Amino acid sequence: MKVFPSLLGLLLLGILPAVAAEPEAPQSLPIIYDQPGEKYILRIDNRRYQIPYVTKEGVVQLMSTANYPRTKLRFEEYKRSLEDKMKAEALVNRAQSNVTRESERVSRLNRSLEALRQQLTFLRSQPNIDVREILFLQEQIRNTSVSLAAAEDMEAKAQANLDKTKATTESAFQRADKAREDYVAALDAYEKPLAEIRAIAMTHGTAL
Repeated sequence: MKVFPSLLGLLLLGILPAVAAEPEAPQSLPIIYDQPGEKYILRIDNRRYQIPYVTKEGVVQLMSTANYPRTKLRFEEYKRSLEDKMKAEALVNRAQSNVTRESERVSRLNRSLEALRQQLTFLRSQPNIDVREILFLQEQIRNTSVSLAAAEDMEAKAQANLDKTKATTESAFQRADKAREDYVAALDAYEKPLAEIRAIAMTHGTAL
């Protein structure tokens, strides 16, 4: 396997960037429970906090700022694009497997043909030539050459099919990348007011 010097350097240093983790689904909006007294209950991150009512207006405003429906919609679009991407990957992998199989067949026949030719050369160099064996080897060489030509044709067709498959599935990969970018941006915007609500809960509230 060929490794480029820059990549090899990263591998040796152990600083090759990790594959980015797939973003998770957005968590639900916090829930407010009114109760008698001066404090209400806020549920966020599957935890409950008892918080003074003076903070409620700010929390409600932050909740209205967080656009959960839009973020959820972006997530669903992203998940659908991933499904399409997986189908496209399966098609490409199948086409690539066909190319690999045909290439291995070509290589195997090339090796067989080379071995037969070497054997024929060896027999012709002997003092006592066995004509029947030479004729037999020549027939084997002809048959193997025909098989090799057919295999090379199949390899070319498999490669052409792989190229066509990559071209037709490229849009699925592009859509998945775009959907991921859109969702990550929406999730980041959604998480900002939640982070502020979380800070209010931890600063002014009491965990229950």
